[in-house]
Amino acid sequence: MITLSWKPILSNLSEAYGELTGLYCRLHFMAFGEMPDNWQDDGSYKAWLEKREKEQPFTEMTLFVSLNHAYHHLNWAWNIRRTPEERIWHFTQESAGKWDKFPTTREFSDLWSSTNSTKKIKDKPRSRKISLTPVRVRIQMAQWKLGILCRRVENEAKINSSIGNTRLKRLNEDVDSQPLSEKEFAKRIHQIYAEMNMAWNSRKDKTFVIKSYAIHRRRYFPYIFYR
Repeated sequence: MITLSWKPILSNLSEAYGELTGLYCRLHFMAFGEMPDNWQDDGSYKAWLEKREKEQPFTEMTLFVSLNHAYHHLNWAWNIRRTPEERIWHFTQESAGKWDKFPTTREFSDLWSSTNSTKKIKDKPRSRKISLTPVRVRIQMAQWKLGILCRRVENEAKINSSIGNTRLKRLNEDVDSQPLSEKEFAKRIHQIYAEMNMAWNSRKDKTFVIKSYAIHRRRYFPYIFYR
């Protein structure tokens, strides 16, 4: 089995997890006017969100920027997986440009339509409102799956980064101790990409998209085709 660079992978997964966690928290607050049940807050963060919503309301651009940041770190986590740690920590601009690109391996081929060109599917974000419920649920699923992956990678890296929560630990005791192969790593990160793609492509939906229509929602996030 190939030994992957688990510590740099975990560093990038943790950054993406933090971004998705903050995004989900804001979407939950917008939908219900309160923080998620498992969110530890003395009231200061809720007050900050209230102020932010008044000064800079959440728009499609906000979602775009947040997802863009998460994609960036997920791309790195995947693309650096076989790169020696020393080279990762002292990367060049050329290396960074390669690692920042969306995966093009076969495992990720169903995340976009091969029949569509880059020009056809570019969709620049606008300052318009989004449909909260479909986006919030997809972001929650992406965050949940990424939290599980972080715990698995923690075990491979043999460090504790305090990602996730006690609920995640309880639900995954049966798999936490199992080695994480590159094949399973690809499968899990693929699922996270798909959830994030669906979040973006569901931003204008009035309800959930199911069955064959949901496959289309998985396919592309505009920024990944810009490079």
